[in-house]
Amino acid sequence: MKYLSLFLLLLSTSLIGMHHEKLDVIVFAIDLEIVEGQEKNARDFVSRITKNVSEKEPETLVYQYHFSKKENKVFLLEIYPNNKAALIHMDYFLGSKWEAEFVKNFSISNFQVLGNANSKLKKSLAPFTKDFRSSLIGFDRVAEQLGEEISKIK
Repeated sequence: MKYLSLFLLLLSTSLIGMHHEKLDVIVFAIDLEIVEGQEKNARDFVSRITKNVSEKEPETLVYQYHFSKKENKVFLLEIYPNNKAALIHMDYFLGSKWEAEFVKNFSISNFQVLGNANSKLKKSLAPFTKDFRSSLIGFDRVAEQLGEEISKIK
């Protein structure tokens, strides 16, 4: 399911970007492992940070944690309409109580940034990843139908 959602949203980046100059989607695809003994705390943290992101970052399009049945592996999907929105998220996160709690509860196994990340975003993500992928070839029927509505989300 998470891969289907990611697939559909990734495909939308190409056409959305073409139709709406200000919309240049950035995706954070992050594989996490819960630190041993932090299973309960990790779930509590996820509830709180998700609420915070929802309330404080209106331009964040998707912010979802997907837990495995064993509860030791987690996939985090974050989608932003552009570099500016992704940088706002990183500005709120870096050096905050959220970052301290995040690293207490999770270790990062894999972190990919998909989309045309600019140098400022790459610098802010340097402590977490160096895996930036900007090429996307394909088409997206969802973006053709919903691109205008997506670009209006604020």
